[in-house]
Amino acid sequence: MLPVLDNEGMREADRHTIEDLGVPGIVLMENAATGVVDALREKFPEARRILILCGPGNNGGDGLAAARHLANGGGDVLVLLFADPGKLNADPATNLRLARAFGVPIEVVDGDDLSALDSVLEGDPPEVVIDALLGTGIDRPLGGRLAEAAARIAESKLPVVAVDVPTGLNGSSAAVPGPVLPADLTVTFAALKVCHALPPACLHCGETAVVDIGIPPRTLEKDCRLRWLEAEDISLLLPERPVGAHKGRFGHLLLVAGAEGRAGAVAMAGQAAVVTGSGLVTMAVPRPAVPVVDGVCLEAMTHALQSTPDGAVAGPDGLEPILERMTALAVGPGMGTGDGAAATLDWILDHWTGPLLLDADAVNLLSARPERMAGRSLPPVLTPHPGELARLLDRPTDEVAADRVAAAREAAARAEAVVVAKGFRTVVADPDGEVWINPTGDAALASGGSGDVLTGTIGALLAQNLDPVRAALVGCWLHGRAGELGAETYPAAVPAARLPGLLAPAWSELEDL
Repeated sequence: MLPVLDNEGMREADRHTIEDLGVPGIVLMENAATGVVDALREKFPEARRILILCGPGNNGGDGLAAARHLANGGGDVLVLLFADPGKLNADPATNLRLARAFGVPIEVVDGDDLSALDSVLEGDPPEVVIDALLGTGIDRPLGGRLAEAAARIAESKLPVVAVDVPTGLNGSSAAVPGPVLPADLTVTFAALKVCHALPPACLHCGETAVVDIGIPPRTLEKDCRLRWLEAEDISLLLPERPVGAHKGRFGHLLLVAGAEGRAGAVAMAGQAAVVTGSGLVTMAVPRPAVPVVDGVCLEAMTHALQSTPDGAVAGPDGLEPILERMTALAVGPGMGTGDGAAATLDWILDHWTGPLLLDADAVNLLSARPERMAGRSLPPVLTPHPGELARLLDRPTDEVAADRVAAAREAAARAEAVVVAKGFRTVVADPDGEVWINPTGDAALASGGSGDVLTGTIGALLAQNLDPVRAALVGCWLHGRAGELGAETYPAAVPAARLPGLLAPAWSELEDL
């Protein structure tokens, strides 16, 4: 799992490496420049005419050092320096002197006069632009001449390689505060930053390459509480499937969900649970929904619950006799939020102490009172989309969507739960504040019912005795990867009913690692 740092964490890692370990800052800058050049050559192997935009800080120093290496390699390089050469800090000033000594053409951009940039873009334009203007340091919307320069580069449609962070983004934030110079390739140092990992900021970073500049891994991991999942990590978390085991070895999942007209939700969750390996699956649904789910998910059993006149669950009557046979419960998809559903959820929270997942309507029934979940012997798993998470926290949806990491952490702490904050780059938070970012999945999952498939997937893993965090991480990866595989056939959106069948090849990929 890769650490994801904010600006403060990265500054501390730099400080520790330079001051405590004794690695000179100029060495880190040289390593960073080498990484930028290597990544650029790999991405754009034919590029020779290269424009480098350098700012006043260390990011500009990285760009100046990269200019020297590219010129040494035969590149036709021009640097536009958006800074007063006499006011550069020591390391950038050293790289300015070296670049000049090596014959790199450098023009200083004076004030708001962008004629030098216009001349380059209107004449024989470069093949690639390197953005080394600001790096992680910006903490306000981009303005003035840098905003205008970024706009002109963006309008040119030239490929852009960003050094560390695209100009206009803040390394600590997923937000886009103002104008941005979008990158085709972002070369960042030592670790991913928040803006590389989470939308909408990550959508402006293009392909992101993390290069080693000499900061020890243990330094990057110190106090890190946000991590990026990789396939190799998830492959180690898959449940064991002993060759000689029988179905009783793999648990029994009870799905309490569904209503007349919405029975497809629980049926798809049941199918996903079967494919993800739950030895037995029972779908407890209102009586009118039984024929629907029975006919869709042949491998699962059904259990009829009393229903209201409109076909919703009337209450928990009938659940108690079957609970003792279960190893995990998943509650909510298509269940509704009426009095019967509320009574059923409250009864389950009072009478079931084992592994538990709440999704959709079950989360909505906890609106503004996540503490109702607290104090259980095993943290439950909650799987809200942004609107459900906002209702859970009694916050505006826009506020939650703007910082899903903070919202997921708050909900996890208040509910003492594992919170799966769904969306592009799903966020998983545990009650202690640890957070993981799942990189699989995209707009191919933007289809009704895909969340129900995730419910069945994670529920099945809970039934197989995976701890809640492990079940959530594996389930999110498999679900997202199933969507990616489905996009090869369904380019707009993968029908949710097709997702359970795609979980199997997603699992096989992990086993082959």
